[in-house]
Amino acid sequence: MEQKQILEGYSPMQKAAYLGAIASIATADRSASEEELAHLDTMSEAAGLSEEQAAMIRRAATELGPDELQKCLDIIKDTDLRFSLVTDLIAFAESDQDYSPEEKERIGKIAQHLGVDQEQFSLLGQFAQEAREQGQSAEAASSPEFLASSGLGAKMERAGISTSGLLKGLAGVMGPILLAGMLSGGRRRGGGMFGGGGGMLGGGMMGGGLGGMLGGLGSLTGMLGGGGLRNSGLGRRGGMLGGLFGF
Repeated sequence: MEQKQILEGYSPMQKAAYLGAIASIATADRSASEEELAHLDTMSEAAGLSEEQAAMIRRAATELGPDELQKCLDIIKDTDLRFSLVTDLIAFAESDQDYSPEEKERIGKIAQHLGVDQEQFSLLGQFAQEAREQGQSAEAASSPEFLASSGLGAKMERAGISTSGLLKGLAGVMGPILLAGMLSGGRRRGGGMFGGGGGMLGGGMMGGGLGGMLGGLGSLTGMLGGGGLRNSGLGRRGGMLGGLFGF
Protein backbone atom coordinates (compact mmCIF):
# COMPACT_ATOMS: atom_id res chain seq x y z
CA MET A 1 0.00 0.00 0.00
CA GLU A 2 1.38 3.36 -1.02
CA GLN A 3 2.31 5.56 1.91
CA LYS A 4 0.41 8.78 2.43
CA GLN A 5 2.51 11.87 1.90
CA ILE A 6 2.47 14.84 4.26
CA LEU A 7 3.49 18.46 3.80
CA GLU A 8 2.95 18.25 0.05
CA GLY A 9 3.53 21.50 -1.80
CA TYR A 10 6.09 22.84 0.66
CA SER A 11 9.79 23.32 0.07
CA PRO A 12 12.36 21.00 1.67
CA MET A 13 13.36 23.87 3.97
CA GLN A 14 9.77 24.39 5.15
CA LYS A 15 9.22 20.65 5.63
CA ALA A 16 12.42 20.31 7.61
CA ALA A 17 11.67 23.39 9.73
CA TYR A 18 8.22 22.04 10.57
CA LEU A 19 9.44 18.57 11.49
CA GLY A 20 12.45 20.00 13.30
CA ALA A 21 10.14 22.10 15.46
CA ILE A 22 7.89 19.11 16.13
CA ALA A 23 10.86 16.93 17.04
CA SER A 24 12.36 19.53 19.35
CA ILE A 25 9.12 20.41 21.13
CA ALA A 26 7.86 16.84 21.47
CA THR A 27 11.14 15.73 23.08
CA ALA A 28 11.73 18.84 25.14
CA ASP A 29 13.52 16.89 27.86
CA ARG A 30 16.32 16.39 25.30
CA SER A 31 15.96 12.61 25.41
CA ALA A 32 14.41 10.37 22.77
CA SER A 33 13.89 6.61 22.83
CA GLU A 34 14.39 4.39 19.80
CA GLU A 35 10.62 4.15 19.45
CA GLU A 36 10.32 7.92 19.43
CA LEU A 37 13.09 8.23 16.87
CA ALA A 38 11.27 5.66 14.74
CA HIS A 39 8.18 7.90 14.85
CA LEU A 40 10.30 10.76 13.55
CA ASP A 41 11.70 8.57 10.79
CA THR A 42 8.14 7.76 9.73
CA MET A 43 7.31 11.46 9.60
CA SER A 44 10.43 12.26 7.59
CA GLU A 45 9.71 9.47 5.13
CA ALA A 46 6.11 10.60 4.72
CA ALA A 47 7.36 14.12 4.03
CA GLY A 48 9.72 12.86 1.34
CA LEU A 49 12.90 14.01 3.07
CA SER A 50 16.27 12.54 2.17
CA GLU A 51 18.07 10.13 4.48
CA GLU A 52 20.46 12.87 5.49
CA GLN A 53 17.64 15.27 6.28
CA ALA A 54 15.86 12.53 8.26
CA ALA A 55 19.04 12.05 10.30
CA MET A 56 19.09 15.76 11.03
CA ILE A 57 15.47 15.60 12.21
CA ARG A 58 16.57 12.89 14.63
CA ARG A 59 19.27 15.21 15.93
CA ALA A 60 16.69 17.94 16.42
CA ALA A 61 15.01 15.72 19.02
CA THR A 62 18.06 15.95 21.28
CA GLU A 63 20.21 18.86 20.12
CA LEU A 64 18.04 21.68 18.76
CA GLY A 65 18.53 24.75 20.94
CA PRO A 66 16.05 27.59 21.60
CA ASP A 67 17.51 29.90 18.95
CA GLU A 68 17.40 27.17 16.31
CA LEU A 69 13.83 26.27 17.28
CA GLN A 70 12.89 29.93 16.93
CA LYS A 71 14.33 29.98 13.44
CA CYS A 72 12.29 26.91 12.52
CA LEU A 73 9.18 28.75 13.67
CA ASP A 74 10.17 31.84 11.72
CA ILE A 75 10.52 29.79 8.52
CA ILE A 76 6.92 28.52 8.70
CA LYS A 77 5.20 31.55 10.24
CA ASP A 78 4.21 32.97 6.84
CA THR A 79 2.81 29.66 5.59
CA ASP A 80 -0.26 27.60 6.39
CA LEU A 81 2.04 25.28 8.32
CA ARG A 82 1.66 27.65 11.25
CA PHE A 83 -1.92 26.44 11.62
CA SER A 84 -0.86 22.81 11.30
CA LEU A 85 1.83 23.22 13.96
CA VAL A 86 -0.52 24.87 16.45
CA THR A 87 -3.05 22.08 15.84
CA ASP A 88 -0.33 19.50 16.40
CA LEU A 89 0.75 21.09 19.68
CA ILE A 90 -2.80 21.21 20.98
CA ALA A 91 -3.34 17.57 19.99
CA PHE A 92 -0.09 16.59 21.72
CA ALA A 93 -1.12 18.36 24.91
CA GLU A 94 -4.59 16.77 24.84
CA SER A 95 -3.34 13.28 24.04
CA ASP A 96 -3.19 12.23 27.70
CA GLN A 97 -6.39 14.18 28.53
CA ASP A 98 -4.42 16.50 30.79
CA TYR A 99 -4.42 19.79 28.85
CA SER A 100 -3.66 22.24 31.64
CA PRO A 101 -4.26 26.01 31.58
CA GLU A 102 -0.50 26.50 31.70
CA GLU A 103 -0.02 24.37 28.58
CA LYS A 104 -2.77 26.25 26.78
CA GLU A 105 -1.12 29.55 27.67
CA ARG A 106 2.26 28.38 26.42
CA ILE A 107 0.86 27.06 23.15
CA GLY A 108 -1.00 30.36 22.85
CA LYS A 109 2.29 32.23 23.06
CA ILE A 110 3.77 30.12 20.30
CA ALA A 111 0.62 30.75 18.25
CA GLN A 112 0.99 34.47 18.84
CA HIS A 113 4.58 34.35 17.61
CA LEU A 114 3.41 32.51 14.50
CA GLY A 115 0.80 35.18 13.81
CA VAL A 116 -2.20 33.04 14.77
CA ASP A 117 -4.84 35.26 16.37
CA GLN A 118 -7.17 34.35 19.23
CA GLU A 119 -10.13 33.43 17.02
CA GLN A 120 -7.96 31.19 14.86
CA PHE A 121 -6.37 29.63 17.95
CA SER A 122 -9.79 28.82 19.37
CA LEU A 123 -10.97 27.21 16.12
CA LEU A 124 -7.82 25.10 15.81
CA GLY A 125 -8.36 23.94 19.38
CA GLN A 126 -11.93 22.96 18.55
CA PHE A 127 -10.73 21.02 15.52
CA ALA A 128 -8.14 19.08 17.52
CA GLN A 129 -10.63 18.35 20.29
CA GLU A 130 -13.44 17.20 18.01
CA ALA A 131 -11.13 14.95 16.00
CA ARG A 132 -9.96 13.31 19.23
CA GLU A 133 -13.41 13.02 20.83
CA GLN A 134 -14.93 11.47 17.72
CA GLY A 135 -12.06 9.02 17.43
CA GLN A 136 -11.36 10.02 13.86
CA SER A 137 -8.52 8.42 11.96
CA ALA A 138 -5.88 10.74 10.56
CA GLU A 139 -7.30 10.41 7.05
CA ALA A 140 -10.91 10.96 8.13
CA ALA A 141 -10.14 13.95 10.34
CA SER A 142 -8.07 15.51 7.57
CA SER A 143 -10.87 15.37 5.03
CA PRO A 144 -12.93 18.41 3.98
CA GLU A 145 -16.02 16.34 4.79
CA PHE A 146 -15.07 16.20 8.47
CA LEU A 147 -14.67 19.96 8.66
CA ALA A 148 -17.91 20.49 6.76
CA SER A 149 -19.92 18.12 8.95
CA SER A 150 -18.57 19.70 12.12
CA GLY A 151 -19.30 23.21 10.88
CA LEU A 152 -15.69 24.22 11.48
CA GLY A 153 -14.70 24.53 7.84
CA ALA A 154 -16.76 27.61 7.08
CA LYS A 155 -15.80 29.21 10.40
CA MET A 156 -12.11 28.65 9.69
CA GLU A 157 -12.32 30.15 6.22
CA ARG A 158 -14.10 33.23 7.58
CA ALA A 159 -11.38 33.55 10.23
CA GLY A 160 -8.62 33.49 7.61
CA ILE A 161 -7.55 29.86 7.97
CA SER A 162 -7.05 28.10 4.65
CA THR A 163 -8.59 24.70 5.31
CA SER A 164 -6.97 23.22 2.21
CA GLY A 165 -3.59 24.41 3.46
CA LEU A 166 -4.27 23.14 6.97
CA LEU A 167 -5.25 19.68 5.78
CA LYS A 168 -2.81 19.34 2.89
CA GLY A 169 -0.99 16.03 3.14
CA LEU A 170 -2.54 15.25 6.52
CA ALA A 171 -0.10 17.68 8.12
CA GLY A 172 -2.54 18.87 10.74
CA VAL A 173 -3.39 15.56 12.37
CA MET A 174 -0.81 13.03 11.17
CA GLY A 175 1.76 14.43 13.57
CA PRO A 176 -0.19 13.92 16.80
CA ILE A 177 -1.12 10.37 15.87
CA LEU A 178 2.40 9.33 14.92
CA LEU A 179 4.06 11.18 17.77
CA ALA A 180 1.59 10.63 20.60
CA GLY A 181 4.03 8.22 22.21
CA MET A 182 6.69 10.91 22.27
CA LEU A 183 4.65 13.20 24.46
CA SER A 184 3.57 10.52 26.91
CA GLY A 185 7.11 9.18 27.06
CA GLY A 186 8.53 12.59 27.77
CA ARG A 187 6.07 13.21 30.54
CA ARG A 188 6.92 9.90 32.14
CA ARG A 189 10.53 10.99 32.15
CA GLY A 190 9.58 14.23 33.87
CA GLY A 191 10.31 16.59 30.99
CA GLY A 192 8.23 16.38 27.88
CA MET A 193 6.80 19.07 25.70
CA PHE A 194 5.87 21.40 28.53
CA GLY A 195 8.13 19.99 31.23
CA GLY A 196 9.29 22.13 34.10
CA GLY A 197 12.88 23.20 34.56
CA GLY A 198 14.36 21.08 31.79
CA GLY A 199 11.53 21.27 29.28
CA MET A 200 12.17 23.49 26.29
CA LEU A 201 8.74 25.06 26.72
CA GLY A 202 9.01 24.97 30.48
CA GLY A 203 10.95 27.31 32.71
CA GLY A 204 14.09 27.48 30.62
CA MET A 205 12.41 28.66 27.47
CA MET A 206 8.97 29.96 28.27
CA GLY A 207 9.74 31.67 31.54
CA GLY A 208 9.93 35.43 31.63
CA GLY A 209 7.65 35.99 28.69
CA LEU A 210 8.99 33.36 26.30
CA GLY A 211 12.58 33.83 27.32
CA GLY A 212 15.07 32.75 24.70
CA MET A 213 12.62 31.84 21.99
CA LEU A 214 10.81 35.12 21.52
CA GLY A 215 13.05 37.50 23.41
CA GLY A 216 14.67 39.64 20.76
CA LEU A 217 14.09 38.28 17.30
CA GLY A 218 17.02 40.30 16.02
CA SER A 219 19.51 38.37 18.12
CA LEU A 220 19.68 35.45 15.68
CA THR A 221 22.99 35.18 13.83
CA GLY A 222 21.82 34.42 10.32
CA MET A 223 21.59 30.74 11.09
CA LEU A 224 19.86 29.90 7.84
CA GLY A 225 21.67 32.30 5.58
CA GLY A 226 25.10 33.69 4.78
CA GLY A 227 28.29 33.03 6.67
CA GLY A 228 26.55 32.98 10.04
CA LEU A 229 25.13 29.55 9.31
CA ARG A 230 28.26 28.06 7.85
CA ASN A 231 30.48 29.39 10.63
CA SER A 232 28.10 28.89 13.53
CA GLY A 233 30.07 26.05 15.09
CA LEU A 234 26.96 23.93 15.46
CA GLY A 235 28.49 20.89 13.80
CA ARG A 236 29.44 19.45 10.44
CA ARG A 237 28.48 21.42 7.32
CA GLY A 238 27.89 24.65 9.20
CA GLY A 239 25.45 23.55 11.83
CA MET A 240 22.50 21.26 12.20
CA LEU A 241 20.07 23.42 10.30
CA GLY A 242 22.58 23.93 7.54
CA GLY A 243 22.79 20.20 6.97
CA LEU A 244 19.07 19.84 7.47
CA PHE A 245 18.25 22.24 4.69
CA GLY A 246 20.99 21.07 2.34
CA PHE A 247 23.26 24.12 2.57
